[in-house]
Amino acid sequence: MSLDNIQLTSSLYQSLFKNYLVDVNQNKVDKKITEKSEINFLGSNEKKIIFIANDNKNNFLGDNQMKFLNDLLSACNLTMADIGFINFYKNHFSYLDLTVQLQPKKILLFGIAADEFQLPFTIPFFQIQNFQEQLYLISPSFDDLQKNKELKKQLWNSLQKIFNLNQ
Repeated sequence: MSLDNIQLTSSLYQSLFKNYLVDVNQNKVDKKITEKSEINFLGSNEKKIIFIANDNKNNFLGDNQMKFLNDLLSACNLTMADIGFINFYKNHFSYLDLTVQLQPKKILLFGIAADEFQLPFTIPFFQIQNFQEQLYLISPSFDDLQKNKELKKQLWNSLQKIFNLNQ
């Protein structure tokens, strides 16, 4: 008998392959995610770029932080029509929920750790990370950035790479 012609019984197959190679419950998972409450955001998300901050005092952002966001967008040649801005504090969700609902290509997190967002990895601030055909950047909060010139420089360097801006 050669190895090319081994015959296995059905009970042997069953004992060898106890776990599924394909998730048979995938449709149920996707349905659960989409049934979750809708994520509220500012902007039109035309370019599928999502900015997420964590502000416990406002529905979206305070005046100073909104000015900072608008300055960032202007520097990157973007407008509120191009992005979706979400206050994570008011909309707890995971990266899977966000992917299903808004189909982002770029996700910038301000003051939110990777594990809070349920990402399966951690990265240091300002490191650009590709994951599942999406680009991620994690940064300190808007408040911390506004107070620290060095952090602003590091953020700007990362934004130049993300948005292919001339340096």
